[in-house]
Amino acid sequence: MYANDLPDQRTSRLRSISILHWLRAKNRLTLPYYLHIHQGTVEIGWQAQQHLVCLNGEGDGQQDWVSRVKDLSQLAVAQGNKLFGYIGFDAWDRAQGLAPDKSASFPLVQFFIPTHRLSITADRVEYFGEDATLLPLVRQAPPCLPEFDFRPRSPDGEFSQAAFIEAVSTAKTYLSEDITKVVLSRYLGFDYDGDLLTLFSEYCARQKYTDAILMDFGQVGAVIASPELFINIDQGKITANPLAGTRIVGKDALENSRIAKQLLSDRKELAEHTLALLQMLRELGPYCEPDSLVVNRLLEVVQHNQIMHLSSTIRGQLRTDQDCLDAALALFPSTMVSGVPKSQAIALLRQVEPFPRGLFAGTVGWIAGRNCRFILTIRGMYRYGPRLFVQAGAGVMAESDPVRENAEVEMKMAAMLATLGGDRQG
Repeated sequence: MYANDLPDQRTSRLRSISILHWLRAKNRLTLPYYLHIHQGTVEIGWQAQQHLVCLNGEGDGQQDWVSRVKDLSQLAVAQGNKLFGYIGFDAWDRAQGLAPDKSASFPLVQFFIPTHRLSITADRVEYFGEDATLLPLVRQAPPCLPEFDFRPRSPDGEFSQAAFIEAVSTAKTYLSEDITKVVLSRYLGFDYDGDLLTLFSEYCARQKYTDAILMDFGQVGAVIASPELFINIDQGKITANPLAGTRIVGKDALENSRIAKQLLSDRKELAEHTLALLQMLRELGPYCEPDSLVVNRLLEVVQHNQIMHLSSTIRGQLRTDQDCLDAALALFPSTMVSGVPKSQAIALLRQVEPFPRGLFAGTVGWIAGRNCRFILTIRGMYRYGPRLFVQAGAGVMAESDPVRENAEVEMKMAAMLATLGGDRQG
């Protein structure tokens, strides 16, 4: 490990983008790579010394990928490193990743141990790796952000508004005491020859998020400004921050206060959130020490740019005889993006949502022994081969208005579509 101080505490995020741009320009950046912003820290990792690829067809469906991820995580810990990667939503029941329009295939599970890592905080940059010459060069690298391509892009494929509204109407006919909630999604697809780093710089820098991630595995990549922490486990302490229940923000603080009160009194939104929250507690319970699993923040209203959500925070203590990945996978895919109960809801969405989800509504993050941090892959742009997809979903309950659910999906996609359209204010 090598370290130097950075003088300007206000520039760590822009500095990290500049560093990544410099590494690439100097041909020092080798795929796969990631840039992860969370909790005041930015981390860049690249060049796989160990690389796990699973659920990519060709019989991979029978692989015990969970055990392989655990083994690789232990190897990373032994090296003082971590394991970074993603699990696509469709890993729940499929053995091959496909773009929503089926134009490209990709692995549903990928993880790698980076050969090189940079950790950038407000006043410090650290290097983890064996290239002692790299850190002084990084520190001397001139600030240089990637140039954004303002050429407007229009979608050339989609699950249309009309199709989504019909899917919501159809799903409602199946809802009952046995299936109380299902989350349906829409997508728009683009031919895209642009740069993921420029998208990250323009989109994520203008959003409020829990974590922001840029990842590029070559065949598949993503730019994500996720508002939702899927799970964090640190020294056995479990935290999850589910979101469900949505409103668009108002023009001023007074209107926002009124909208928040409406959100907190909306039966559909409250039921959507609490039913999913209860299921998450049931899923996590077996992995927590007795009496340690609690909801210590319930039904708070949080604002992410132009959208408000109902938010709750779950905390618990991981049992000493349990693995953190098993605890994370007990929640996978999140009931907040699938439904209640999960298995039946996913079976229903497979009937009425006639396309693969790919990375959307899965999870991405890192694992190191008994520690891990994963976010939901929502509010993201996902690239498969030469195609880029924007995707968002909405929870459907018996009392849902299909037109209103479509409007919720559109407002969740708005900032991403604005960025692709060349709107710097998106």
